[in-house]
Amino acid sequence: MPATTTPIRRSSAMLDEAEPGDLPTRGDTLADQAYRRLQRALMTGGLLPEQVLTVRGIAENYGVSLTPVREAMQRLVAERALTVENARTIRVPRLDVETYREILKIRLELEPMAARAAAARMSNAEMDRLDGVVATHVAAIRANKAHETLSANTDFHMSIYRASEEQVLVGIIESLYLRVGPTLNLLFPQYCGGLTGHEAHLQAIDALRRRDGDALAGAIREDLTEGAKFLIRLLKA
Repeated sequence: MPATTTPIRRSSAMLDEAEPGDLPTRGDTLADQAYRRLQRALMTGGLLPEQVLTVRGIAENYGVSLTPVREAMQRLVAERALTVENARTIRVPRLDVETYREILKIRLELEPMAARAAAARMSNAEMDRLDGVVATHVAAIRANKAHETLSANTDFHMSIYRASEEQVLVGIIESLYLRVGPTLNLLFPQYCGGLTGHEAHLQAIDALRRRDGDALAGAIREDLTEGAKFLIRLLKA
């Protein structure tokens, strides 16, 4: 996928509008808010692999000064979610196949672990909300809307993991999503034109309703494995 050298445009939905989870909380600084919005954009594929970002362009989109955006981007560079080239150019990395395989190996251990814990702890109201997320996900797949599909998919998975109430575990999983999210755009339109991921989500919902942690962990593992098979082929091409 070719790199782009233009600042983020208003068409980048995840950089334009804050999600409910991005709203300020007590004690938040502007840098914290900018970080969370960039974090979500990376996790949900709102930014593309090899895309060049500018502090000024993002600051204009967020309606804040340069300093908080610069601080947020420096934090993401430290987390290896962004890279700096020639001491000036900030770019969204595209994973190579070996790095992706390593991250996948870790995800296949940690995400089922979080899911197993979540099965006993997720509220019925949150399960009801996930039904709506699943509907949004399948509608986006059928409409071939890449970003909406990835956003709903991330919402589905992270909602389950956060319900585990295992804060350290969830933090590690989020850091892995930061690394993987942009590269998932490569799945479009071929893999995400089908309903394989949707079927795994339905299995996960069923397991949640039954409070079956092992079945939920299995559905999550299957979902990750099926998508990975296709993405690895693309990364090797």
